[in-house]
Amino acid sequence: MKLRFWGVRGSVPTPGPKTVKYGGNTSCIEIRGDKNELLIIDAGTGLRELGNYLISNDLPEGPLHINILLTHTHWDHIQGFPFFGPAFIPSSKINFHGPVNAMGKKLEEIVSGQMAYSYFPIKLNELRADIKFKEIREEEFELGPFKVSTCYLNHPILCLGYRITYKNKTIVTLYDNEPYRNIFAEKRSEQENHDHFDDEAIHEAEQYVKAQNQKILDFAEGTDLLVFDAQYTQEEYKTKVGWGHSTIEHAIQAGIFTRCKKLALFHHDPVRSDKELDALQVQTIDKAKQMGDNNIIVFFARERLEVSV
Repeated sequence: MKLRFWGVRGSVPTPGPKTVKYGGNTSCIEIRGDKNELLIIDAGTGLRELGNYLISNDLPEGPLHINILLTHTHWDHIQGFPFFGPAFIPSSKINFHGPVNAMGKKLEEIVSGQMAYSYFPIKLNELRADIKFKEIREEEFELGPFKVSTCYLNHPILCLGYRITYKNKTIVTLYDNEPYRNIFAEKRSEQENHDHFDDEAIHEAEQYVKAQNQKILDFAEGTDLLVFDAQYTQEEYKTKVGWGHSTIEHAIQAGIFTRCKKLALFHHDPVRSDKELDALQVQTIDKAKQMGDNNIIVFFARERLEVSV
């Protein structure tokens, strides 16, 4: 099984001379089986280039049957779809799978909403491909030869991590995830008068926080490749609490705890230049060694990078 990154940036596309090496497109991942079976995770702006690649390399072999797993429906994870070439080809079949929306909107309604005439000249129902949408929760299912299991993550809207198993190999994605925190304990520590805080409730919340964080790490246990949210440094995170993302330091800890073989740091902050990412990658590899595990291969994801598992 192989994975190729087509978009590695978080929040907003960042094209330009400072992001040439790692890329400026938002989240999009291609997974291939040994017989070229295809699975896509997320439809950020990197999906446009992947679509062009599929038309040039896969379409000559026959009609395109494409499964796209969405982690969630924030713009940086769906904005590439209106520019996805295979969607304009009548023989294409495209199946979206994504989380049920807590606000009551259907998955199809959200994805197509960005194609309203005020924003885009072509509506979803004017595309030529056969496009279907399936809403999923925490569950297990199969897409061709791929076995897929899901896990809820901690993000401002409902978000899923994916565990993809092909034969005896696994890839896990845990991005757009912020470690759970006990906000009640944090608020108590910030205030002088603690009388109105319920110690028992704070203790219960702490147990819940630990259980939820443990559940997410257990989901990735022993994976061959872990793609993990690393948008911030620990220092940057202090002003980004509650935004739904993790830190480089937490990513290293997660890689070590899950005993993954390869750890890809993903969802790079839009302010991060190639030069800064190069420096952070060196520092990150050093930190991983200092934390006592030299068996994990740690690297920063970049566009067009292909990883075998």
